[in-house]
Amino acid sequence: MSGVDAKRGRPPAQGTADSVAESPIRKGGANLPAATAFGGVAILAAAVVGAALVIKPPGASALPSFARQTGQPCSTCHTAFPQLTPFGRRFKLGGYTMGGGLTWEQGVPPIAAMVIPTFTHTDVNQDKPPVPWLHTNNNVLLQQGSMFYAGQIYGNLGAFIQGTYDGASQHIFLDASDIRYADTTKLFDLDVTYGISVNNAPSVQDVWNTTPAWGFPFVASTLAPQFSLPGTLIEGGLSNIVIGTGAYTFWNDMLYLDVSAYQNLSAQALKRLGVPPDVIGSISIDGVAPYWRAAFEYNVGEHSFEVGTFGLHANTLPARVAGFGFDEITDVAFDAQYQFIGDPHNITIRAVNIHETQKLNSTFLQGGSSNLNNSLDSFKTSIEYVYDHTYSLSAGYFSVYGSADAMLYGANSLVNLPNGKGIIFDAAFLPFSKGGPSVYPWLNAKIGVSYTSYLKIFGGVTNFDGASHNASGNNTVLLYSWIAF
Repeated sequence: MSGVDAKRGRPPAQGTADSVAESPIRKGGANLPAATAFGGVAILAAAVVGAALVIKPPGASALPSFARQTGQPCSTCHTAFPQLTPFGRRFKLGGYTMGGGLTWEQGVPPIAAMVIPTFTHTDVNQDKPPVPWLHTNNNVLLQQGSMFYAGQIYGNLGAFIQGTYDGASQHIFLDASDIRYADTTKLFDLDVTYGISVNNAPSVQDVWNTTPAWGFPFVASTLAPQFSLPGTLIEGGLSNIVIGTGAYTFWNDMLYLDVSAYQNLSAQALKRLGVPPDVIGSISIDGVAPYWRAAFEYNVGEHSFEVGTFGLHANTLPARVAGFGFDEITDVAFDAQYQFIGDPHNITIRAVNIHETQKLNSTFLQGGSSNLNNSLDSFKTSIEYVYDHTYSLSAGYFSVYGSADAMLYGANSLVNLPNGKGIIFDAAFLPFSKGGPSVYPWLNAKIGVSYTSYLKIFGGVTNFDGASHNASGNNTVLLYSWIAF
């Protein structure tokens, strides 16, 4: 069972609607005093140190991957990884601690690894190579390599800790990580799972594949497209550069509630964690940024239904320039998911809409925006069919639309709009979902091809920027191998 999203190691600006734009809104902010962020850092540090102290206690069970720990094949938790099943969602909500497989005493540590080599082709050559040592098109790249501590630490304490090498930026950094304590009790004679999560990316703690950290597409190129659509703050804008602590509950196997608070990490702390300098300098938040999540899931037989909402509010300091106040960003999202988990057929349908309101106090005063108040909406929907946990076909649609703003978007848009839309197709072969080769039965792999077609970019179809760039020139073919062991 793999819980990783292959997008976690990619740069902030990406080629799908879940991108984080490198606009002035997303940039900047002076570091807060060390004491401001110390509380969250201390909690994470204490959890990691505590894990190290009990990493191999007598009688404890901790394992190198979730599949080895539970003794279950990957298909128990995933239709096609990382897409979770109802069982997989409950495994994560339980704190990654469920046993039944191999233990420390059998000489198997809770360590796993992953590599993602890729080939990227765009319909039109880019104006310059995406990174200096590559070409303007047809690039082969070891896009991502990761090491994980994934599983039980001790008792009810578990973790998903990811360190990643990003082939495009050539940096090694602490990637999406989640340390949690979970337990169960009774409320009104009904079962309740509750827990505490410490993590470094809003929505990484979530268990539905509608939220940004785990949403479709699960693999995207770090090298294309040349023109990235703007994205809302919650779609990765704070990933790996903040620390968050939150509490959650799952009541009667139906109602999920989560409230978390995120704080800034200092530039010094981020540098020690390996975060690239351009990411460190891209954004800073003031004080505490609250995150909330509510979801209702109903399961009947082979069918699972979910509807929910989530959101984030943050005061950001663009360009890390003090003296102009803070931009106030609020994201509110609504999502829904349906799953049919049968044998051999699995179907998942997902939809999410994120509405962002922007009060650009600092950006406006610095001349970075034409408007004081803007809005941005991001909508995505996708459907996935998996046959026998071995072959998957997915299709998705994304769109971004928002306020016209000449200063924010005029460099890329003749009509000063962020608007764009496109479709994504993905086909993959998963040879080891029901068990790997006898020499290493926990091996997992996903070998696939993805095609992204851009129907509109920055409000235009042809010559959208006045420099003869067409939306279709961004169309991207991605060949990938996603290998976990």
